[in-house]
Amino acid sequence: MSYVVNETKELLRPAADALAMAREILIQLGGKRPRNVPDVADQVQAEFNKEVGGRAFANRVRVIVRVAGDAARCTTSVEAYPVDPLGNRLQFGVVGEPARFVAGVIWERLDARLGPAPR
Repeated sequence: MSYVVNETKELLRPAADALAMAREILIQLGGKRPRNVPDVADQVQAEFNKEVGGRAFANRVRVIVRVAGDAARCTTSVEAYPVDPLGNRLQFGVVGEPARFVAGVIWERLDARLGPAPR
C-alpha cells in the first residue's frame, strides 16, 4: 500500500500567483519549511507535525506543491507523504491516511481562493 498522495489540478491563475498563494496557505496551516531542502523556483515544501490548520492527525507529513504554467492558467500538483521525525519517508507504521487528509485541506484552501478551471 502506498502512502503517497499525488494530485494535479488546473487553476485559472498565473503560475506565480498560484505559487505565492500555495506558500501562504502552507504557512497559515502551520507548515514549517523542511531543513536541508534547497529552494526550487517552481515549488514550495512544508512539513506538518501531526496537525494542519488546528486539526490533528497521527503522523508527520511532508507536502510539495509544484506549479507550472503561464500568465493565464497553470497546472498545480500536490505531493504529500508521511515522514519520520528526521524527514525520511515512512514505508510502514502509518496510522490512517494522514497524507490524504493534509492534501485535502490544502486543496480546499487553494480551490476556495483560486478556483478550479472549468471543464
